[in-house]
Amino acid sequence: MRACEVFLHGIKAGVLTEKDKNHYEFEYDKDYLLTSDPQPVSLTLPVKP
Repeated sequence: MRACEVFLHGIKAGVLTEKDKNHYEFEYDKDYLLTSDPQPVSLTLPVKP
């Protein structure tokens, strides 16, 4: 399993993890979600309340 940290405008937004060959998961960082206006890193990865 591999993982990488994802940054948006110099701020850690979350972690992308490869679960297996064709399965990836992205989890937003808890501190990032607590910022005043967290933006999605992609249109396909919306920030959920």
